[in-house]
Amino acid sequence: MKPVHKMIAATMLLAGCQGPAQQAGAAKDKAAAEANGKTYDGDGPNEQIGEAKDRAANAAEAARKAEARAIEKERDVIRSEAEIKAERLEQEAEAVRQAAEQRADAVSGASR
Repeated sequence: MKPVHKMIAATMLLAGCQGPAQQAGAAKDKAAAEANGKTYDGDGPNEQIGEAKDRAANAAEAARKAEARAIEKERDVIRSEAEIKAERLEQEAEAVRQAAEQRADAVSGASR
């Protein structure tokens, strides 16, 4: 790949990394620079503010996803605890049935 092509690819890659607020800020900065007859160098105040907003939005989204994962894990724990308790109750019920059967057998054996 020629150096020029590498530079174009890198520029396109970097442009793709910008979030919507940063892109909007860059557009404002570029328009302001052009209105003043200057060339835009790509690092204006609105772009920086937009970048900060994008970082904050990304952090908030990451926090929401982390909270959703934590909630799902908590739900899984509740389900697992319920399953364990249900299994224990089923075992207790079986033990009660067996004890009742033995008592019933003992009663029928005593009456013979």
